[in-house]
Order: sequence, then C-alpha cells, then structure tokens
Amino acid sequence: MKINDTASPMRADASAALPQRLLMLALMAGFLVMLGTAVWQRLSEPELVQKVAHVSAQHSQEEMSAVGRLMEQVSRDPTNMDSLLALTNALIKMENWDTAETFARRAIELDGKDPRPLHLLGVIQHNAGRHADAARTLEAVIALKDDASVRYSLGVLYIYYLNDKERGLAQLRAGLALPGISDSLKKHLESELKKGEQTPAGDAASGQ
Repeated sequence: MKINDTASPMRADASAALPQRLLMLALMAGFLVMLGTAVWQRLSEPELVQKVAHVSAQHSQEEMSAVGRLMEQVSRDPTNMDSLLALTNALIKMENWDTAETFARRAIELDGKDPRPLHLLGVIQHNAGRHADAARTLEAVIALKDDASVRYSLGVLYIYYLNDKERGLAQLRAGLALPGISDSLKKHLESELKKGEQTPAGDAASGQ
C-alpha cells in the first residue's frame, strides 16, 4: 500500500500507477465501510490490489447474470435504494463507468441526503479521469456524513491528482482526528500524512 520513492526511472515508472490503484482501493473500501463491512483489514493484501487493478480483464457469466438480475430488480422497483446501490457497485466492479454513473445519479435523485450514492459517484468520476469532479463529490459526502475513509480518499486525490498538497494533508489530518477509526485505517492515514509532509508538492503531483 506504500507509494514508493522515485529513486530511479524504473522505480518511477513502477510507482506512477500506484496512486491510481491506491485511490481506487480507498474509494471502494470507503463505500463498503459505509455499508458496514469491515474491509480495511484486507487493504494490505496484494491479492486485493491485483484483483481491483485487473477486474476488467474478465467478466464471468455469473457477474453478467448478477447485473442482469439487479437491473430487473431496479426495473420492477426503481425506488429501491439498496437495489440501485448494488447495481451501481456491480457496474463499477466491471468498470462500466457510464452506466454506473447513470444509476448512481438515479440513486442521488431518489435521496439526496444519502451519502452512499454520492460516494459511488466519486469512485466513478475518479476512474473516468474527472478528478476535480470526484473531489467535489466526496466533499459533498463529507458534508452529509464525516467519514475517515472518505477523508483518506480526498487526501490522496488532492495530493496526487489535483496538485493541492496542503488541502490533501488537511484532509488526512481531519480523518485522523475523527473518533472511532480502526487501527488499520489510522495506519494508512498516518503513513500518507508522513509521506505527504516529507514530499515536495511537485514530486507528489508527478505520481498522477
């Protein structure tokens, strides 16, 4: 989960894609945490990093069938938030960003005060390369429900994608200040904060 120092061109190339995978993990883990699933303990597992990074390489018949069933459920009951979230999340896992955004926005229209569809929209916007939009969306999530995992995601977004180191560090500090965060999440926040404080702004932004 660490972003390696760029001591050589080869290491720089290897680390260039790491913030992308790191942020994807943070965003998805944050959403699952909001659903009440304890996933931060698994973030350090290489298998999870590889699975998320290469999820688009293969879509099983089972995955496609699951999406079909969820679409049928949403068609029968378009006001069912759980079905909309499950469908959006399934489409994100398949990296079907456009369709996922459509259903995420439907869920937001259904209940603009529920932070979960906004969180998913932030995941989608980041992966579509719309990092400023993703940051604004996650700021809206924080306004509805302050969450350390979302603060972590915002910190990484600002530091590595939006060239706003101070704003990113502020998000990481705010996340650490929240009560009741897990030891694993605290470790990630402290690690990114330490690296961010020690890394010049230009060097951090070059990891995009």
